Amino acid sequence: MLKSELGTTPRTDETPDLIRIEADVPDDLSETAHTRLLATLTSTNVRFGHDLTADKKSVFWVELDQREP
Repeated sequence: MLKSELGTTPRTDETPDLIRIEADVPDDLSETAHTRLLATLTSTNVRFGHDLTADKKSVFWVELDQREP
C-alpha cells in the first residue's frame, strides 16, 4: 500500500510486540494520492502517522500490533 501510493520503497522494523513500516513521502506527492492513502489507512485497525525527520524528510509510518489480543 505505501509503495504503491508513494512510489518509494518502505523500510520495516520488527520487534516481538509490533511491526513498524516507514516510507519516505516524495515532494511531488499529489493531493489525490495523499487523500487516497489516508482514506485507506483510516479504514484499517492500525496505528499510523506522518512525521518530519530531523533532516526535514517527510515519512509516513504504520504500526501493526503483534501481541495476542
